[in-house]
Formats: sequence, C-alpha cells, structure tokens
Amino acid sequence: MNLKKLISTYGAGLIWTGVSIILVAALYYLGLFDLLNYKVLDFSYTRVRGPLAGLSARQPISRDSLKVVLVDVDDESWRLVPYKWPYPRDDIWARVVRNLTDAGSRVIVFDVEFDSPDFKSDYLEKLNQAGSDIPFQHGDEVFADAIRYAQSKGTRIVLASKLVNEPTRLPPDYIMYPVTRIMDSDPEPGLINEIKDSDGITRKYSLAYELSSEPGTWYLPLGIKALKEYWGLHDTTLLQPRWETNEMIYGPAVIKTYGKSASFIVNFYGPPSGTSLPGEDPWKTFDRFPLANIIDDADFDLRFIEEDSDWMDFFKLNSDLYGIVGESPFLDKIVLIGVSVNVLLDVKTTPYYNYAGMQQLMPGVEYHANAVQTLLDGNYINVAGSTLELTKESLGTNLLIIALLALFTYIFIQRLSPVLGGLVAFFEVLVFLNIALGYFTQDYLWLPKFIAIHVMMWIGIESIPALFTIGTPEIGASMFVPVVPGMASVVLTYGSIVLYRFLMEQKDKRFLKHTFGTYVSPELIDQMYETKQMPELGGESGVRTAYFTDIASFSAFSEILSASKLVELLNEYLTAMTDTLLEYQGTLDKYEGDAIVAFFGAPIYFDDHAYRACLVALQMQEKLAELREKWASEEDKWPDLVHLMRMRIGINTGEIVTGNMGSRTRMNYTMMGDVVNTAARLEASAKQYGIYIQTTMPTLELAGKDKFEWRNIDKVKVMGKQEAVEAVEIMALKGQLPDEQLKMKSTYDEGMELYWKQEWDAGMAKFKASEAMEEVFPKRPTTPSKVYLERCEYFKANPPGPDWDGSWTLTAK
Repeated sequence: MNLKKLISTYGAGLIWTGVSIILVAALYYLGLFDLLNYKVLDFSYTRVRGPLAGLSARQPISRDSLKVVLVDVDDESWRLVPYKWPYPRDDIWARVVRNLTDAGSRVIVFDVEFDSPDFKSDYLEKLNQAGSDIPFQHGDEVFADAIRYAQSKGTRIVLASKLVNEPTRLPPDYIMYPVTRIMDSDPEPGLINEIKDSDGITRKYSLAYELSSEPGTWYLPLGIKALKEYWGLHDTTLLQPRWETNEMIYGPAVIKTYGKSASFIVNFYGPPSGTSLPGEDPWKTFDRFPLANIIDDADFDLRFIEEDSDWMDFFKLNSDLYGIVGESPFLDKIVLIGVSVNVLLDVKTTPYYNYAGMQQLMPGVEYHANAVQTLLDGNYINVAGSTLELTKESLGTNLLIIALLALFTYIFIQRLSPVLGGLVAFFEVLVFLNIALGYFTQDYLWLPKFIAIHVMMWIGIESIPALFTIGTPEIGASMFVPVVPGMASVVLTYGSIVLYRFLMEQKDKRFLKHTFGTYVSPELIDQMYETKQMPELGGESGVRTAYFTDIASFSAFSEILSASKLVELLNEYLTAMTDTLLEYQGTLDKYEGDAIVAFFGAPIYFDDHAYRACLVALQMQEKLAELREKWASEEDKWPDLVHLMRMRIGINTGEIVTGNMGSRTRMNYTMMGDVVNTAARLEASAKQYGIYIQTTMPTLELAGKDKFEWRNIDKVKVMGKQEAVEAVEIMALKGQLPDEQLKMKSTYDEGMELYWKQEWDAGMAKFKASEAMEEVFPKRPTTPSKVYLERCEYFKANPPGPDWDGSWTLTAK
C-alpha cells in the first residue's frame, strides 16, 4: 500500500482521533469533568468497595483496629439530659471529661465550641456584679479543673477552635479559641473548619490553615491535634511538606496529600454510625455512645429515673463495678465528642449521603473521626496523576489515559460499521471502567461481579454466593483513576469518526444520486453505497426481470389534447407510476413518450425481483384506476377519453445484461438482451387479447403462482421470435379477485383444457360462457374468451393436426 493510499485510508481517522484528544483535554482543563470524577469516586466508596467497618461492611475490619470512639449529643441525650442546650460546663462537660478520663480514654477531643463563657455562670456572675451574693464556682473554671484532672491522669484534651472570616474586620480572618478561663488549663486547640467541593460534598480534610496576616504560619486542624496528643508529639513537631512526592510528614505519619495541597482525601470507613435503614440496627461504622450514657453515674441523675442505670460506673477503671460487663470501650482510645441531634445542625454531606437509597447526613464529629482513622491507619486514597482536576502535575498521566483510549477506539472501530463499532466502544468503556475502579477496590473482576449481584437480586436471590463478593483493598492500597475524561475520549473519538464517515457517505451518496437518482429508488442508492457498487462503464449479466408499460391508444390522446395539456397529463401519470415502481425498488431505465421501461434485480440484486415486478403491475393498475376517478371528478378539464385511459404491461424474466452503457463521459444505466425484447412484445401483444398485464409462465413461477390469481393466455410466437412463449395474464393478488371473475376464470380455464385437446365445440361452449362473464368497459378491444371463440371456429375449419404443440403465431406486434 503506497503512502497516498495509507493517508487516504487512515489519515482522516487519525486526524479526528487527535482532534478528539485535544477537545477532551480542553474540556477537562475547563473543569467540565471534575464533578463527574468526584461522583465516580463517591460511587467507588459506596457501591464498588463499600464500607470498611460496621454492620454494612462486606468484610469489616476488626473493631480493635479502630482507635476512634464517638460520643454525641443525639436524640436520646437530648431527651435524657436534664438541661437545655447549651449544657452547663460544670455539671455536664466537666463530668464528661472526668468520667472518660476514669474510663481510660487516651485523648478526648471536643467538636463542640467553648468560645463564649458558660451561660449559667455568666448569668450568675452578672447578678453578683449587680449586688447579689450568690456563691458559685464559674462553670468554665470547673471545666478547666476537669481538664487539669484529665491531664494529671495522662489523658490529653483537644478543644475546638475555628478560623473565622469577617470581611469588615482588619485583618478579616482570625482564630476563635475557647474562652481564656478554659485555655488557662492548657488544652490543645484544633481547627474544625472543613473543605467542601463544588457540589457541596465534603471529601477532603485540611492538614493546615493560614491566616492572611500570618503567611507561612500553619494552624493545625482538630484531627491532626488529636494525633499529636495520641502519639505524644512535642509542640515543636511541625508538618514537613515533601512536594516532590506529594506527601507531608507529621511525626510517624507520612500523609499522602491531594496534589500539592495541604489536604488529603478522607477514606470514609462507612455511612454515619448512628443512622440505619427503617426498622434495622444502626450502621455502627464506629463505636458510638450517647452523651447521656457518659454522664450517667452514681452522682448524676438523668431526666427519667427509670432510664438511669449508672451506666458509666461499669467502665470507670477505679470503680468496683468495672469488668462486670466487659472492658471499657474507651480504654486507650481517641474519644471524639460532638452533636448529631438535628436541631443543632452540625452535619456534613459526604459520599455516603445517598447510601442504601436513603439520605444520610454525617455528624461533623464523625467527619473528623474518619479523617483521624485514615491518618492512624495510613489508609490514604492515591489518585492517578495526583488530582481529579487537570492540573500541571496531573497533565501527563491524564493525557496518556485519554490518548491511549482514543487510539484504541480508533483502531478497534476503523473498519467496523457504526453499530458494531458502537458496541465495541461500549465494551471498551466497560473494560476501562472495570480496570480503573479495580485499582480502587483491588478487585479487577468487580464489574462482572457487580452486574451478577444485581441480576441475582433482581430475580429474587437473597443469599449471594461468596464467589461474587467484591474484594476489599488492603490498607493504603486504594488508587483512584479519573475515569470520566477517558470515557469521554472513547465516546468523542467514536462519535467524531462516525460523523466523519457519515459526511463522507453523504458525499458519496450525492454522487450516486447524481448518477442514478433519476431512475433508482433512494433505498437502492443506500444499498448500492453499502455494497460499494459504484457506477462504472460496462455491463453485468444475470437473471433479472424486464418491465414495459404503455398507454393503450395513446395516439388518440395526442389528437384531442393540446401540447400543454398532454404534457400535464403525462407528468401526472408518469409521476404516479414511477413512484409506485421505485417504492418496490424497481429501476427506471427510461421514458419513451408515454411508455415506461424498467427492470427489477439491478443494480442491487434481490431474490424476489419477479414477484416485485408482478406486484408493481397490479399496484400500477390500481393507481391508474384512482387517477381515472380523479380526472373524471375534475368535470370538463379532461375529455372522456382521459377518463377511460388504460395501460398495458409486459413482464419477462431471464438472462439480462444490465449496466452503464455509452461513453466514458456520458453513460446510461440500462438493460439489453433477448428477454428484454420479449417483455416489450408481451406488452404490445396484450392488446390482441384485450388484457392489461401479460407475463410468461417462467416469470410467474419464479414470482410464486400461488400468490396471484392468473390465467393462461397463449403459447404464442411473438413477432420476430421462432420459439413459442407461454403467456399468462395476472389478474389480482391471491384471494382478491371478485367471485364473478373467479367463476369466469374457472370456466375459461376449462375451455383452455378443451382447446389444447382440440375439442373445438366443447371449448367454444365454455368460451361462450366465460365471455358472458368477462369484464366489459369502454375501449376494451376484445377479451381472451372472445379470442378463443374465434380461434376454435378457425381450427374447427382448419384443424392443426395431431402434432400441434398448442402454439399460435402472431402476425402483428
């Protein structure tokens, strides 16, 4: 294959493939795929891998490996705690700290802000300032003493702080710490701000924050401060960026950052721990306890005594009740305290928001818990290219994925039909999706398993075989590959190549229509294009069906109509007849005045060409009947002769040469052969029998004798032919001939049997009877029955002899 042909064959496709790659990269750069990439990441969490811990996990990790425990102000606590919110710090929060310390907690982390004075104490303090003398100890001091008590026992305390931005303030941003009385006890403050993606979903966790007034100074979030205390790191321990590998070092942790940002993707361990499907147990991703349980000891009464069990005393290490119900669930744990009750609105929208078909907002404290557990386990989600967005650092990896998939698509579909190519492209997308998300779950058969599971669920199989369980990745093994740009690359490459082919097809079809459009149906032109049968000078021999029509006594029309009227009449007639011809994929050869010359089975061959020709003949006769009614309804526009117009049709099947004939600059697609001449003679000779559709027995047999109502006409030697042709008349489709005509046909057929037996008198009796039943209409020159009456009389007077083969020689066309 020479270079020119190579370029012609493959160049355009490669160019369109390159355009697709550039366009996908541009759309990716503009951020059009970012949100979809994040949605696929959510799908990977919730539907492919599934939860890692709790009742909803397929292969839950050990509860002992979870170092985080949740304590929250839930609906139960809201009901049982005998105080309104905000709870007093002396009687509630100080008690929480002391009880959790006594239960062996290693770190207590508050996702509750203490940035204003204790409400009750502040009120009493103002009363005393106004002259009252009410003895009390300020709640903040009691809380601070509890913190000091915890620290003396080796339990570290982390309190929530917040980076606040006030546009009218200078500088506008600052950190809001707990009140001074509390901070005097030396707790560790940690920021509780969050990172939301553009769709409002929280997926990442910040490792550090900066103030605009203190660039370069990093303030650490609640989760990092919890780890600082858990690992016992010194205040001098700093976050150390290692941007060449997209990592940050903090104490023993090597944190995989999201690109070159001071954040990482939280590997959520499951849906919110306290939520569940209706009527089922909570998900329990993390061990979770109501705040009411923590304060419920011998020294404190809940709102309802019948529900007061002194629950916490069973887990205090210094209690006589310790060990009766088991080990303390808080022992050596990081206990995160927050709120989940709806009225306080401290909730986040996470990837598990629509888990199990139910909307589930995650308490803010559990968001921190997932981040802390991710950091503790080193269970980071690696991103191919480092970010889901197209950035300078992710450009190489993502362009490689986009380009490879586009090239694979081009190679796979280059020589396939659009439908088959579309199926291949769809399969390519599925394979890519299976491999890409397989990196996330470390199960490269997840997609067939996923489909099999849903099919089994759909048909009612409740117990899914273990064989179909999608695997759970090892700690830190999850890799997320941005799939949307790659899938878009496949779709766009496929679409562009198909569009290019379509445009080229239209160009080629326009050429074919220019060459064939005046005498071949649009469907045939499409078929010619599909089979690549382009017009060339020369002919092809094969069995085809020739077709001739002519208006009976057309010369009489020319005599009584003006030239313009004659043209108008002919145009209407020829349009209707040609439309019928092309509807059944006939090929128009030419018009010769009022005559139509056509054929079936070329340029595109179809097996039922003879049947189509016979069917078109009947359809044309019906169309002419409609035209006669129309012309008659137009009153004086047309003379009576037009109202009575009839057409004759001759059809013959056999070996015909069809093709483009003429010169190389001027060619005409036509037919040639003896079969063609016979078809023309059949059309002309139909006049001598008073019939209007005449064909040969071989044609009828090929079309299907049982599909039509027909009768024998003659075994005739037409003008210019020595061999007799067995001619028949097609009268109607099977079952559509009126009863009177069926009776006539039966009588006529009996007469023909007697005629061939040379029983002339008996034959004449039958033909006389059938003649009485023949259709009578003006301008019909004769009928077959009348012809055979006369012929029987002739042969009676001039017997043909015993060797007669039943043929008759016509002496006129």
